[in-house]
Amino acid sequence: MRTTSRVWCVLASSLAALPAAAHHSPAMFDLTKDIVLEGSVVAVMWGNPHVYFTLDVQGPDGKTRQQQVEAGPASNLVTLGMREGTVRVGERVVVNAKANRSSATGTALGWTITTSNGKTIPLHVRATVSAAAGDATATSLAGTWVPNGTGFTSLAVGARDWPLTDAGRAAVAATREARIKARSECVPYGPPALMAVPSTTIVTVGDKTVTFKLDLMSVERVVHLDRTSHPADLAPSLLGDSIGRWEGGTLVVDTIGFAAHPEGFAFDLPSSAVKHVVERFSLSDDRKHIQYEAVVEDREYFAAPITHRSEWNYRPDQQPSGLPCDKEVAGRFATED
Repeated sequence: MRTTSRVWCVLASSLAALPAAAHHSPAMFDLTKDIVLEGSVVAVMWGNPHVYFTLDVQGPDGKTRQQQVEAGPASNLVTLGMREGTVRVGERVVVNAKANRSSATGTALGWTITTSNGKTIPLHVRATVSAAAGDATATSLAGTWVPNGTGFTSLAVGARDWPLTDAGRAAVAATREARIKARSECVPYGPPALMAVPSTTIVTVGDKTVTFKLDLMSVERVVHLDRTSHPADLAPSLLGDSIGRWEGGTLVVDTIGFAAHPEGFAFDLPSSAVKHVVERFSLSDDRKHIQYEAVVEDREYFAAPITHRSEWNYRPDQQPSGLPCDKEVAGRFATED
């Protein structure tokens, strides 16, 4: 178990300098400091937007103490090979983690876990490597898909260099408390980050609409195919107003009407009410992937458009976690942050 976990620790360390993934700010953890925790599982709290493990570990003084480990949401972990009950109370495990900045015994950020049978499972989206395609092939965009976790990581890397305007930089500084509040209330961020997190995504294609139902934060996006323009009296909303058209087999989605959001782009980056996103969803030649592209404009906060590309994997047998975002859990990590 120790050898396997060290290998995963090396893989994870190459990503340690990246911005926070998914729903959490990095302030609580030292992403450059890897620690190894070995012990028996005392408790598992399975849910969204985070899963927590409590371990009995041996401290430097030789005495047993309890260590809490924060992992990603159940909606991500189920796509990475973990279900509720995969890790059992009483089981001895090895966790590779990132250290708590404030205390050596404080909550650690789980990176990977190696179970008693020797299986290593990522606990964080950035600990994933590129997923292999399955044997099943899709006949259209309809079906069950999981965005590849490496796409979210590449988005996080790119976010460090996004060109902000003066107003954008000011908004980052001014919206910290609003971001914490949004996280604690389970408010999802918008595309493209919303569409890059590796959670189960069910696509339904109809004559008038295409629907994306995300396990992540229980989000449902509706794209209207029966309209060629946005309503003149459009009221701003969290996910905006999406209209779509087909260009051959590619679905092109145009979305405006976003409400200003303190973390509309994830990675502690707010979005303004003039955010505009054009997305393209194309079935790959081998029919095992969706090629996803998003071009984002936000004239108030961005000095230039942003382009993101990633890939979704066809996973027809993948089941969602089926769990809503728990505000009590969300408020817990927001407060700790």
